[in-house]
Amino acid sequence: MFGRSTMAFRGFEGPAGSGKTYHLMEAVSQRLQQNPLLPHQKILSLTFMHGSRRRLDAEFRTNEVLRGKAVAMTIDSFAHNVWHRWRSLAGTLNAEIGDFNQTCDACGILLEQDAVARWVARSYPILVVDEAQELATPRLRMISALENYCAVFVAADEFQCLDEDLDTAPFMEWFATGEITLLNRIHRTNRAALLTAGANLRQLTAPGQGPGLRVTYEWPNMMPFKVASAIRQAQGTVAVLYPPGGSAWAQSLSLRLAQGLHSAAYNFPPIYLAHEPRAADEIDTVMDALGDIEGAVFQDVISRMAPIADPPLWLAKVRNSLRAGFDRFGKTNWSAEEVRSLLERTAANHRAYSRDRSRGIPLLSIHQAKNRQYDQIIILWPHGVPGNDEFKARLLYNGITRARRGCKIFVRAEELLHAAPFTFAPPVLAVNA
Repeated sequence: MFGRSTMAFRGFEGPAGSGKTYHLMEAVSQRLQQNPLLPHQKILSLTFMHGSRRRLDAEFRTNEVLRGKAVAMTIDSFAHNVWHRWRSLAGTLNAEIGDFNQTCDACGILLEQDAVARWVARSYPILVVDEAQELATPRLRMISALENYCAVFVAADEFQCLDEDLDTAPFMEWFATGEITLLNRIHRTNRAALLTAGANLRQLTAPGQGPGLRVTYEWPNMMPFKVASAIRQAQGTVAVLYPPGGSAWAQSLSLRLAQGLHSAAYNFPPIYLAHEPRAADEIDTVMDALGDIEGAVFQDVISRMAPIADPPLWLAKVRNSLRAGFDRFGKTNWSAEEVRSLLERTAANHRAYSRDRSRGIPLLSIHQAKNRQYDQIIILWPHGVPGNDEFKARLLYNGITRARRGCKIFVRAEELLHAAPFTFAPPVLAVNA
């Protein structure tokens, strides 16, 4: 029998790079030493995105106490697994799957059933949740349903949430009911300017500059040369990031760099930036290229994929799945909804497990770069970054904190240096009449 855990959950919050994952592993290790797992049991580690899932998996592999004792997966994948295992019960509860939120909500309904929660806890008595600040209500429903059955460890930092539409209040209210450990030790970097910038931005204060961090504006004709110089001088791993609204400028600079740059003062060979498109954009592009395929036979769907220019790396697997559907199950016709669902699953699996990556220096949005680390980061800050001052500070904060050793920020216009997130207006003081 599995009853209520003596420790519902333990939470961690603190600056990105303050070692949330490090302290999370330490806390779980201590728990495991006091309460060893049984031979059939594992630690279940859940997170929001595949990038953080891979990072958690690596953290478990390098921890002597936890190595081989954990299973890391995304929350959405876990929700699918639970629903398929209990789909008969789900039918009686009207817990139908659909998009990610609907699937997670259906899983939450199932986990609120005592038998289902106990079934999970038998195999996974310890639950670890990383990047929990982005738990939307359906995902939070899943985690909170397990807190009376598993020892739940949660790592979160509200300032790292980059979804403007996400209401974090329900999560923070739930989070506050646990045993919270605040972090103040930085593990990712020891560069003073990077540490100061992170601390300042969290207080909505100008990030400043210093060894390891530089914010600069360059004349338009000089900008490609300066960016190229920053890339060539970077030591170790390097990535180029951009915030929302910066994709077009980043792409134009990428094309310039790929041609090589030559002047009286500079002579740079071609530099190739490998842009990683969003899975949703890739899926939309493929669906647009397929056109009206409602009820189409699988051969027709496959033939329409052939002319797609620069197809996603995972599209060949979709074609194989369409053929396998016919060969194994005799499935001839596909609806547009079924094809899109197949694209989404294949794209997600590719990003989760494939090592097939484009060659070149990564060119990523700041959202895509979350949970990744590089020695050197170059940020391209354009006009028109959306959001209020705090949201812009969060964007820049998440960009800067990807760097271990150094970060260079190029703003597209000089006036951007005098606006958030590089300068913040002083608070308005109330005047008594």
